[in-house]
Amino acid sequence: MTDFLDANGCVPESPRPPRIIGYLGSIVAAVTTEPSKWSRELPMKCRRRPNRKPCPGTIRAGFEPATRNIIWACLLCSDNGVMHHWQNTPWDKGGRIGLPRIGRVTYRRGMLTDLTSAGGIESVVLEGAAVSRNIVVALHDNELLGASGEYGNPLLGDPIQYDQLIIEHSKGETEIVVYNRAIMLFTSADEIYKRVHRVCWMIENAACPA
Repeated sequence: MTDFLDANGCVPESPRPPRIIGYLGSIVAAVTTEPSKWSRELPMKCRRRPNRKPCPGTIRAGFEPATRNIIWACLLCSDNGVMHHWQNTPWDKGGRIGLPRIGRVTYRRGMLTDLTSAGGIESVVLEGAAVSRNIVVALHDNELLGASGEYGNPLLGDPIQYDQLIIEHSKGETEIVVYNRAIMLFTSADEIYKRVHRVCWMIENAACPA
């Protein structure tokens, strides 16, 4: 779905966007407004015009099992598709299947002269209502609950950029440590650094007064 957006993440107004963009966007909006474990029939008519006559079928859509994709199909004709990279687009209404219950998120970040001084750096703690739905969705979409471990190389920076993310959730605790995040974003093809970066940015902004 991001292929339909401009450089600012918006639907371009000029030239006039093809109708297919609004059609697929409506499916994403419907599925993420009322998420369901199973695909369901939407109050949407099929877009096809076989033999130049509107197809009277309706659309069934939902989350594809075991993936982050959204699948859809007309109940009458053969029109169907799979949509990915719909998260955080203008059509994403925030609904997800199986969102985790997050009790507390602790984020520590700073510059270290050596790894023994990590305990005294600045920290941000969000718990209860402060853990907004947007942060829970970001943790879910970026698949961080299953990403425990240490990432990056502490020898690449002097001083060492240190990021520690501790997520306390219903299934236990996840701890992620990233060394020299800024350097690794540019030097590594591993997506984990980008995913951690997105979530840490949201946590920092949530902790700042408006």
